[in-house]
Parts: sequence; structure tokens; C-alpha cells
Amino acid sequence: MSAGLAARSVLLVAVALLLVVGCRRAERCATCGMKIDTASPWVSYVTIDGQQQSFDTPSCAFAGWRKAGARGGQARFREYYSQEIKPVEELRFVRGSDVIGPMGPDLVPVSENAARRFARDHNGAPPQSAAELVGGETP
Repeated sequence: MSAGLAARSVLLVAVALLLVVGCRRAERCATCGMKIDTASPWVSYVTIDGQQQSFDTPSCAFAGWRKAGARGGQARFREYYSQEIKPVEELRFVRGSDVIGPMGPDLVPVSENAARRFARDHNGAPPQSAAELVGGETP
């Protein structure tokens, strides 16, 4: 095989791989359709009817969960201070703070032991559990 033919073959394979990777469908929020950035400080996950769904913000996650009729099994959110994905049972949510999400004011997930301090420091409403936000059921 000539060097020119080998170089063209390698180039063709590289272009094909780039097209496959570039054409991959981006994951989108199950509520609003915005592209999901898994590194975002706002990304949230709720299991609904046995399927994990991704959301771009906590507000979208709760909206999706309510729309599904509270059939969720597990929910996980990125905690504000640690930036770790944590189960909903370990978190409290603060509304109306001066911390703004990608789509404007949002619920801010904060660990249970830091939630009151966060609400006070960021002018938010008193922290609420997921059960309080959705009327007794937790995802």
C-alpha cells in the first residue's frame, strides 16, 4: 500500500469517527428540553417508573416528578457547597435565594446541616425537605 493511500485511509477513518461522536444525541432535560451538562452545579436525577431521568435544574426535576404522579423511586441532586451528587433524603431545598440557576431563580439543594445557614446568608426562604415541596411524597 502506498504512503498516500495509507494516509487517506487513516484520514477517512478519523473523519468517520468524528462524525459518529459529533452526531451523538445530547441528553436533554426531561421537563424543559434544555441540554444537560453533567458537570453543571444544577444537574439533578430522578428515577421515574424505574427509569433514571436527567434534569437541568432542581425545579425541573420536581416538576417532572410531580407530572409523573410521584411515582419516583430515587432522586439525587448536586449539593451546593460540596458539589457532590447526594440522595434527596440528605438535602433541604431553599427557594428565593440570591443564588441564580441557569434558568433564573431556582431551588438550591443544600445539605441538611448547612441549609439554615445558607438560607440566612443568601436571603432565601426557610429550607424545605423534598416531602414538603411535593406534599408528603419523596422521590
